[in-house]
Amino acid sequence: MRWMGLFLGAVLLVLPARADKPRVVSLDYCADQFVLGLADREQILAVSKDAEKPFSYLRERAAGIRKVRASAEDVIALKPDIVVRSWGGDARALDFYTSLGIRTIQIGYAVDFDAAAQITRNIGAEIGQADRAEALVQVMPAAAPASGITAQYLTPSGVSAGSGTMVDAIIHAAGLVNAAEQPGWQTVSLEQLVVAPPRIALTAFFGFDTDASDPWSASRHPVLKRILRQAEQVKMDESRLTCPAWFVADEAADLRRDIEALN
Repeated sequence: MRWMGLFLGAVLLVLPARADKPRVVSLDYCADQFVLGLADREQILAVSKDAEKPFSYLRERAAGIRKVRASAEDVIALKPDIVVRSWGGDARALDFYTSLGIRTIQIGYAVDFDAAAQITRNIGAEIGQADRAEALVQVMPAAAPASGITAQYLTPSGVSAGSGTMVDAIIHAAGLVNAAEQPGWQTVSLEQLVVAPPRIALTAFFGFDTDASDPWSASRHPVLKRILRQAEQVKMDESRLTCPAWFVADEAADLRRDIEALN
């Protein structure tokens, strides 16, 4: 283990002194959203390799910022004060970062807007941007009144989202009734859609990401294609569905406006 001792010694020599505004690295595109949305640009040492992908909501802000793999050696070489992670990298590395004096923030799971607001506040406080986080939370749009309109959320693979998911929270905050009656993520059978076709279909990942639909995907089935053609289809912003951040409320507000435009 002598080599490990030498490695740790070398790392400790290059770790930075604590700054007023800690320097941050994010390890996946969910973590990227909080770092890009809350931190000053000069605080950001690096974001993930996916930060500019279409499913990253704040992808435009990631332009010109270093991208890093989520491997421990690459992250440590950047000498961050804080590492922010949702699922990126090896969870076992978090203890290693801590042993080197690098604070780690593990983004929690959230299924409603209150939890998303609290996560935003927590991360803002950790990275020295509590005021900025609070400002974003304070302008989160309020939930819309109930409209009585039922909508069915569908992914390319024919999966829908019931209670206990952020998608369900967005649907209800838009004033809609969620057609998915079972809790959690669930596969909707084609037979069920034929018997009870949705009047309004909420879709995400349809269009920009053809690789998301393999040749056996339900989205390629002629029956589902027909059902979607016959329904009033509302395309949601998939980049606002992938992370429990403040902007989920904006997605609900936009969804409500899109629904109202249909009537």
